[in-house]
Amino acid sequence: MSYSVFFSFSSGLAKPIRVPAGTKKSIIEHVEEVESVLGLKRTQYEDNPVHWDHFDPEYRSGFPSVEDETLCKTVQHHNGWVRSLYRDFEEWSEKPFKSSRGHRGEWITPKDAQKFWHGLVELHVDVSRWTPGYYIDRMEHLYEVMRGRESEGVTFRTTALTTKQAAAVINIFSPYLDYDDRSLDVPNGYDYLASSYDGGYDWCEKCGPVHPDDADACRKRKCPIRAERGE
Repeated sequence: MSYSVFFSFSSGLAKPIRVPAGTKKSIIEHVEEVESVLGLKRTQYEDNPVHWDHFDPEYRSGFPSVEDETLCKTVQHHNGWVRSLYRDFEEWSEKPFKSSRGHRGEWITPKDAQKFWHGLVELHVDVSRWTPGYYIDRMEHLYEVMRGRESEGVTFRTTALTTKQAAAVINIFSPYLDYDDRSLDVPNGYDYLASSYDGGYDWCEKCGPVHPDDADACRKRKCPIRAERGE
């Protein structure tokens, strides 16, 4: 695997960048919202940059005072925001935003960045706290990577797996991660994960995972799915 680190090993901006007006305010509001929801606290040692206190009991114990659903949604949204902002900063640093009629710009200086840079880190949710939706999201991410497609800054550094191989890997670990029995698999002939829980595929003892739209097209003798439908 190859991983992009985004802002992880940076301490701030090296020089001012020109961005769309309102960007700085939006970033600060997002960081403050995440801090408020998760109870994150800022700390600073001597002249080192400000950072979220990783030694705070709330942080170290996995945010026990935050409900699972809120935790997963907040972390999922925040991590996606961090990756998106990194791409935006990369673009604006190479091609500064140009103001035009109805689209004003503003500068973010290194001093401005110190007000929010501590919040440009990805957060972690312990597996024991995963909601069904978060589990599906994490497995879809892994599936994309194993299929040879970059996802969230992660790339596969070897030959991509086939759809069935990637699904098999996920199913190996499902007994330890899929607490709500979402039963993820790849419908025959498709290239994405689906869940039998919400009707994403029908399971056939002869055919395996079958997309609901394809169930009537099975031509195998005594197909269980067709038999259930009285065909």
